[in-house]
Amino acid sequence: MSPLLQQVQSTALFSGIEELDIGIATVARPADGLPPPSMLDNVCIFPQENELRDPHGELKLRSYGSRPDQLKLLHAERLISIRDVKESSTNYKAKHPKSHDFSRYVLPASEDELRVQTTRLTIDRGLPDSDSIVSSPDSSDDSPISSGSTVASSSCVAPAGSNEALQGDITDSHCHLDFHARLLQEFSTIASFKNDLGLPQGDLKGLDSDAYEQLEARLSVDDQDTPDSWIPRSAELRRLTGKHPLNAEPDLLRLFEAGIITPTKLHFVRNHAAVPQLHWETHTVLIYAEPAELLSKPREWTMDELTSGDFKIIEIPVTIGCDGNRRREVNMIKRTVGFNWTASGVSTSLWRGVLLRDVLLGCGLRETPETERWYLNFEGEDEPASGRYATSIPLGHVMDPTNDVILAFGMNGRVLHPDHGYPLRVVIPGYVGGRQIKWLKRIWVTKEPNRSHYHIWDNKVVPSFIDSKTHPLAKTFFEDESTACWEQVLQSIICKPAHEERLELPDEDALEGTYTVQGFAFNGAGYRIERVELSLDGGKTWRWCFRHFVDSPLRHGTKYWAWIYWSCDVKLRELVNAFEIIVRAQDSRKMFQPENITWTLTGMLNNSWYRVRPNVCRDVNTAGIVVRFRHPVAPLEEEGGWMKSPEPPAAPHADENHGLQRFSLDEVAKHDKVDDAWLILDNKVYDVTSVLSWHPGGPRSISMYAGKASIVASIEYKNIHDNFAHGKRDECLIGMLTEEGIRTMEEQAKRAAQELQELKAARSGLALQPDSFVAAKLLRRNDISSDSRLYTFELPPGPDGKPGTLGLPVGQHIQIALHFKDRAVMRQYTPVRPVLPGEEDGTFDLLVKTYFPLEGETMSPGGTISNYLDCMEEGEEIDIRGPSGGILYKGHGIFDIEGTSYWFAKVNLIAGGSGVTPHWQLIHAILSDPTDETCVSLIDSNKAYDDIWMRDTLSDYAERHSAQFKLWHVLTNAPQDWQYSRGRLDRGAMEQHLYSCEEGVGTFVCGPVGLVEDLALPALREMGFVEGKSIFVF
Repeated sequence: MSPLLQQVQSTALFSGIEELDIGIATVARPADGLPPPSMLDNVCIFPQENELRDPHGELKLRSYGSRPDQLKLLHAERLISIRDVKESSTNYKAKHPKSHDFSRYVLPASEDELRVQTTRLTIDRGLPDSDSIVSSPDSSDDSPISSGSTVASSSCVAPAGSNEALQGDITDSHCHLDFHARLLQEFSTIASFKNDLGLPQGDLKGLDSDAYEQLEARLSVDDQDTPDSWIPRSAELRRLTGKHPLNAEPDLLRLFEAGIITPTKLHFVRNHAAVPQLHWETHTVLIYAEPAELLSKPREWTMDELTSGDFKIIEIPVTIGCDGNRRREVNMIKRTVGFNWTASGVSTSLWRGVLLRDVLLGCGLRETPETERWYLNFEGEDEPASGRYATSIPLGHVMDPTNDVILAFGMNGRVLHPDHGYPLRVVIPGYVGGRQIKWLKRIWVTKEPNRSHYHIWDNKVVPSFIDSKTHPLAKTFFEDESTACWEQVLQSIICKPAHEERLELPDEDALEGTYTVQGFAFNGAGYRIERVELSLDGGKTWRWCFRHFVDSPLRHGTKYWAWIYWSCDVKLRELVNAFEIIVRAQDSRKMFQPENITWTLTGMLNNSWYRVRPNVCRDVNTAGIVVRFRHPVAPLEEEGGWMKSPEPPAAPHADENHGLQRFSLDEVAKHDKVDDAWLILDNKVYDVTSVLSWHPGGPRSISMYAGKASIVASIEYKNIHDNFAHGKRDECLIGMLTEEGIRTMEEQAKRAAQELQELKAARSGLALQPDSFVAAKLLRRNDISSDSRLYTFELPPGPDGKPGTLGLPVGQHIQIALHFKDRAVMRQYTPVRPVLPGEEDGTFDLLVKTYFPLEGETMSPGGTISNYLDCMEEGEEIDIRGPSGGILYKGHGIFDIEGTSYWFAKVNLIAGGSGVTPHWQLIHAILSDPTDETCVSLIDSNKAYDDIWMRDTLSDYAERHSAQFKLWHVLTNAPQDWQYSRGRLDRGAMEQHLYSCEEGVGTFVCGPVGLVEDLALPALREMGFVEGKSIFVF
């Protein structure tokens, strides 16, 4: 054990602290590059600590450390609830919104951790277990160009980006004069560049002005069952490796057209694991050396200390590209070990930060002896499968002031986005993305390169004969620094014409028009792109492309850190007759891109000529002649690029499902009963009969999908279940669908996707969306009773800046999401306002019963969502999505239920507790429309008088609309002067106060599982009602 660790532990014992979470600043293991004992006076031994005590002063919970997920539940004899976690965890986003973006507050615990206490504590005490409370070809021959030369465009056209068409005939001499003038203008512009001083443009901005153009505010449903549930991500990012971790790129044309400075929400993302849940207010970065004498003043820096002004802050445009950019082209030759990036794994942002060189000097960095090479190591807070993501670069590169290596805390004028390293990352201009560590936690100086897994085995280009990581020489090459990717490579890409772009050719005259081919180019080490060239004849001749730079691109007289855009105007006739459109670039060293791809095991740094192929064909829809353009590869795993893989496609559904019994959809359909229930989830078949008896949501929430070929079950399951449920699910696995069944389900999935797009189009402009979560801010709360609250939330503004519109159809619900450290927890609620369009005012009301934690013989941590809401402060946020639910009221007795239309002249409603809220929607909608003659009868069942929600409002409606609305109450514990039913809901009360079973009568039930399953449904069946025909459960 290291001396520092011994001192830390002895100090902890002396201070009486029962548990200590030892962070990176407090542990010393020299073999791991951690600070040695001599640093004891320079590091923070005890990080920030928060305590929560009960009213008697007894410690219930302590959280500490800069990581918000560094929270320990203490005292095994006490039950820790979500209230304890919420009240002990600071919501920094609400307190300091300018230091945060649209990312959400995360609770530093998991719901599973809170639930498992009940079982553990009851076993320890010998008490009965209790369930948690859970709420419900060549160029033309007449070209005058000599072979092998680089020339101007053969046509005289308007400048790139101009929409002006050519007017009349222009001679070639005029064309060349125009080209010459434009060329002189380009050279003059470059000669006029002055050094960019990197002065920041004002303070970092908050969530105002162009926030919605730069940032995504909505949460994707794809992230809600992952630890990244709290991070807003644009739907325009294409996910390359599934849902988690996120590795994504934008559409190439969209990236280009978004502008030379990439909006943050379109910046490519490369993550190896879950994004660390960090805060500006508590995050620190430790800077030290090993051996210690290389740095005289090691220190742990807070974000405020780094940005306070002691160090010069610069803001410069820098292009960062993934080492694996264009790897899919390499994979089309032979499979590499990496996934399929296309050409859009690169972006340019304005990065703001302090020069790392200055910070190191401030920490007392010694001068490196001329005979030695030192290295600077970086490590982030993320935790990939093979250990912390760390790397090193030569220290000399950092200490060269012309290299602009910065500790970045700003991106495009705001704090960093979580996916891009919030709150601190290193930006190394001209380097590959794999060296630019995000979520920076420690930096240290060494005399040897880093030895971590990712430094050795990632971001390397090994010889082509190394065809696997098990090759006898693989380890030797991977461990040698000569194979490491450092600076970016010279690269140029065609963005226009886009992949699958189609250009109409209505007649022969159209061929005399022009087309502006456009794209971008970038380089490493700050070398300027001196030339971009286009070829239409397989590289025999090349045409000059005009360059377009970012504002103030020059640093230190020679350095260009940002990409350029380029353009070249081409006659359509030449474009159509070309076999390929090829682009290449040349840098200031007169180096060109290689013509062909060189295969390597990692597929990294592919910078061969980029080629787009035009093809003249007839449009199947219009029968007109079009030019179809295809890039080398299509995005994601899609077919369509002109490159073809020599390898046969893998058989679908292989390997992982080998040996499982196959079931047809007809066979599954036979098992649709409560005592024999099979369920399809993601093409696998589960016998869930045994689950129905104990499922917290009641058997019907499962049995309603039993035997059905529906993807809804898979969608709903993913939305609301946790790791415990996953385990129980896997115990029930009995097989998978046949290939025919899978095809049928896939077709259904396509239809569902089409329906989703139609729904999104219909809800355009509304706050509530079916496939993403939006933040709603708590404005106020009112106590309705000892355990019931009315919460008013504010919706985000609409696209026009006006108050947001909920737009929730009658009979539908919203889904609320809270973010825990491992995933989002979601529940469905029905707002009590607005119900009608005229009630929309940019807010909505939720009436919620709080299921408080219970201790004693019956133990429960309580309702997760309801307790969280009860602990919220004004200004804090929840996330909402919708509409959800299978029941939709269209008015005048017409219902759409799970896609089937029903008409009822009379409607029975049975409610229990908070289950009255969807019924209130229906009642309010019907009685507010004088033309709706639907009759309604409501039985509202509760335990006590104070539990009756909306009591006065419902009574008033019953009095004013007595011919159309009947109201009856049932109370378990009724007061003396009670005029309604006492005890539990029974068949007698239902027969007396509900409409009898006949044609045109429908019954809707909502409430606790016991009320629905044990009381209401059995009695309704005896009365002649039939589930799915005249009985429906919300």
